[in-house]
Amino acid sequence: MADPPLCSLAEIKTILTIDDIADLHEVLDLKEHLAAKAAERTGRPTG
Repeated sequence: MADPPLCSLAEIKTILTIDDIADLHEVLDLKEHLAAKAAERTGRPTG
């Protein structure tokens, strides 16, 4: 999960489309990938 959240539960239920949700997942995947790359460069474990 993202910290801070990318959207609220109310937005998921009312405003966002399935395409919007897929985009949010891509953002989370990218953030995770960048964090792993940064940890790899510094020698720190991820998680």
